[in-house]
Amino acid sequence: MCRWELVVTLSGSPEDRAAAGWIVADEIMRERTGGRPRTYGKWREATLNGAKLTGKDHVLVKAFAEPVFEAAAAKKEGNHGLAGYVGEWLWYLLTRDLPEDPARAVEILGPPKAAVNDGGGDGLIVYREDGTARGFSFRLWEMKKYTGKANRPDGAIHKGWTQLSTKGATYLGMLSWGDKLLADDTREFVGSLAEQWVDEEESAGGGVSIALNATAIPTKAFHLAHEHFTTHKHPGALQGLVVAIDNLEGFAHEVREYVWTAL
Repeated sequence: MCRWELVVTLSGSPEDRAAAGWIVADEIMRERTGGRPRTYGKWREATLNGAKLTGKDHVLVKAFAEPVFEAAAAKKEGNHGLAGYVGEWLWYLLTRDLPEDPARAVEILGPPKAAVNDGGGDGLIVYREDGTARGFSFRLWEMKKYTGKANRPDGAIHKGWTQLSTKGATYLGMLSWGDKLLADDTREFVGSLAEQWVDEEESAGGGVSIALNATAIPTKAFHLAHEHFTTHKHPGALQGLVVAIDNLEGFAHEVREYVWTAL
């Protein structure tokens, strides 16, 4: 069984859509710049004032925005990498802002990678979980997007599970925690993520999130997950998420416009 959830935008208001786009853009730039006044602060002020940064401020802020958004700024239609990247951020923000379960507190939740084509897994959550053998559990997530009009995202979902099945251990092996300030028990746990995955321990799980157009919401999804991801069979090993928004690619470009306004 693969438990999955559907998150769908309900408001057709252009103002609400614009507000959502701004929230995503602001969160992305805050994370990418570390919230520093010289970068995030000046970007935010210029964007809200509809002004352009100049000189060294322009050069500095652009260095943080360009890995994803420069190509999108030059090509306003059909930039599938941009839609996928915004889909990853929708997963991250939704996951981050869920009410916390005291018995399963989030210990580590990493934001999406700096660039669309960076190697490795798309998302990782580590939970501190009392009453389990290791005292922790984790879930490795793969993100996909589907911009077709029919409600048949099966192929994209299948690809996500296949990637986890064939590359999951490699993705976990690519993680480095040497520069992280972690508690001793947390460090021990995350140091063995790849081992837990290969050994199919109950502390390890996989998830696939797919962002799509609201017109393409499927009537069922993830019902074949166990056929594509066959290694982990313990209860709760599989989880899915469908994030639906009206015109995903259009929304992604609204996010891009906010990011690029000051540049």
